[in-house]
Amino acid sequence: MPHKKELKENFKLLFAGIFAMLALGTVLFSILEGWSAIDSFYFVAMTATTVGYGDFTPTHTVSKLITVAYSLTIIPIILYAFTAIAKFEVERVNRQIHGIERKQKEQDSEIEKTERKIQAQKRQMKEQEEEIEKQERKLRKQEQVTKGQQEELEGHEKVIKKQEKELKEHDKELEAVEGVVEDVIEDSLSKERRRIKKDLKGNK
Repeated sequence: MPHKKELKENFKLLFAGIFAMLALGTVLFSILEGWSAIDSFYFVAMTATTVGYGDFTPTHTVSKLITVAYSLTIIPIILYAFTAIAKFEVERVNRQIHGIERKQKEQDSEIEKTERKIQAQKRQMKEQEEEIEKQERKLRKQEQVTKGQQEELEGHEKVIKKQEKELKEHDKELEAVEGVVEDVIEDSLSKERRRIKKDLKGNK
């Protein structure tokens, strides 16, 4: 496909040739038929566009031959010009459509990527929520274990306090018994001493 600048140059040359042929036909028919420049241009334009109202017709043989040659020459050129313009416009529209379709595909691709990212984020969030729930269950279980251990420790502390109280009572009882025993021993020793002193005196 020719470059856009090259197409513009070709169109310029084509339209320049068409206007040159229109100008040439205007001059020829003005000279041959004695028409004014406006009437001659009107005739060649109607001939070139195949309209042909019939209000102006060549009367000379040369004019008729030139009209035939002129028609066979300029009409295909005009048709080619219109076809080229139409083809150019169709291609331009097609390029725009292709561009829009390409952008649409790119947007669809971006949308699909975004949707995949969203789905991945949703899966990740779900996994995180499941992990959080799992951790919460572990924490609740640990709290229950800790609570049981605390209750067990409190029970041990109560037992220890009870044992300490019992030990203190035993200590008091032992101290009382020791006091009584010491008194008894002291009394026995005193009696034994008196007895021994008495025996010693009797032996003398």
